[in-house]
Amino acid sequence: MKKFIKKLLPKFIINYLKNLIPNKKNSLLKKLKFDHIKDITYLGTDYGGWSFLENTNLKNKIIISAGLGEDASFDIELISKYNCKVIAVDPTPRAIDHYNQIKMNAGKPKKEPYREDGKLKISSYDLTQINDENFILIKKALYNSNNEELKFFEPPNKEHVSFSINNWQNDYKKDTNFIKVETITVKNILDKFNINHLEMIKLDIEGAQVEVLKNMIEEKIFPNQILVEFDELNKINELAINRFLNVHQKLLTENYKLVKTSNNFPNFLYVK
Repeated sequence: MKKFIKKLLPKFIINYLKNLIPNKKNSLLKKLKFDHIKDITYLGTDYGGWSFLENTNLKNKIIISAGLGEDASFDIELISKYNCKVIAVDPTPRAIDHYNQIKMNAGKPKKEPYREDGKLKISSYDLTQINDENFILIKKALYNSNNEELKFFEPPNKEHVSFSINNWQNDYKKDTNFIKVETITVKNILDKFNINHLEMIKLDIEGAQVEVLKNMIEEKIFPNQILVEFDELNKINELAINRFLNVHQKLLTENYKLVKTSNNFPNFLYVK
């Protein structure tokens, strides 16, 4: 029926009708309360960068950055600016390969500008401050359980890099292509690296952020800053909205303030 309508109606009429349909994401965002604070800055590319509270507390601290993909611009700029240590978490094969290429070129200067397609060339990074100590990769999936083997579902578009545990990209189906990965929790990472307090965590983990955040709250792990992409809101539906609102309310209850979000991507910044 949809194909028939598309053939029957001119393209400009179809576009006009689409514009009459309310944007559920914008409608949701308008209902959220934001606490506006100063000193919000941004690092990284338009695709892979993040907004965060510029804070001297970040200097020489350890940051967990879950979801590396093939754009590590935020992580590398964060290390260079604050002399901090970034523990990246990502079991995706292409992300692991990208990380290995970064480490092989550690110490080299930037030679060309960033691309904005989410697949950066290694020569576009300034790696002069990167070494074996300050940029580490854990090749596991961040989740609410430890050492559990789970299905990691492929994205529907083979050009895309991000896999998903709950498979929101394929409408939460359980019968699409996958690889097997081992999980790790935030608490396990903190214990492994003897981290007493986490200053910042970034979660770009394709739907698993809800489970991870709930687990962090249960374990009373409260970073000063939480940078999180609620990926499911890219394909917004009732389940996605309910999952988001549930954990959003839990964060507010723990005295987090929602400071900023993005119109292009559902990236949220919470500050304690």
